[in-house]
Amino acid sequence: MRGRTGAVFVLGAAAAASAAAIVLAAAAVEADPRHPAGVLPRDAHVVRTPMLMPSPFAPAPPAPETLVPATAAGARVLGVLARVRQSMRATRYQHDTRVRERDGLYYWDCSAMAAWVLQRSAPRAMSAVAGTRPVARDFFHTIDRAPVRGGRRGWTKIPVLADARPGDVFAWLRPRDWPPRNTGHVGFVLAPPRPVPGLDGAYTVRILDATSVPHQDDTRVWDGGGGFGEGTIMFMTGPDGGGTHYGWHGTRANFTAETRIVIGRVLR
Repeated sequence: MRGRTGAVFVLGAAAAASAAAIVLAAAAVEADPRHPAGVLPRDAHVVRTPMLMPSPFAPAPPAPETLVPATAAGARVLGVLARVRQSMRATRYQHDTRVRERDGLYYWDCSAMAAWVLQRSAPRAMSAVAGTRPVARDFFHTIDRAPVRGGRRGWTKIPVLADARPGDVFAWLRPRDWPPRNTGHVGFVLAPPRPVPGLDGAYTVRILDATSVPHQDDTRVWDGGGGFGEGTIMFMTGPDGGGTHYGWHGTRANFTAETRIVIGRVLR
């Protein structure tokens, strides 16, 4: 990762253990109850980045045409998300899924939320995801196997992160050295990626997910139990345009975690 000076910032194992800011990113991966969010392994591999801005990142708004979902299924995804947002009375991040739509109650983790939404908006795509109770890793592998041209089993893969559009699905695998019971993270893109000035290959993306730790400019509050909500995250990309790192707190993140990030577009 390169900052304005072009330097590469790598935080080694000892520094990672002592960096207090890193602790705040633990919910960046979906965690097993026996490996709760909030503590990273001592040898976690992260990449140190300059903190870009002390205030919210506010570039020029995206062009109106880029806000349109790329597929009808993507539009249905956004419709279901809007329905949850409008009906929600209580939400919490937890691995034991409890949803009562009529009462506006949504208790779940990231993968349960993604599965619930896709079952109602893109059932063919959801049927391609392995397992009766898929986790973030299963979404990642389904998207990663999808073709980049045409589609298969309701999915197409978007190889260049900057080409993501509202209604697309993002997923990543747990970063190296995270607890092995962690699988990764999954959620939905709400707006097109926007380049971060002064940081080559970096993009902020407005997303919706289920988490216990808020992102930048989040609709959830700290120590509020987490759950369903939206915020801004930062992704780094490599020479081929694919996602290589994430910054959980957007442009306020002072490090990023290294992992592959995939973007999937639902077709039906």
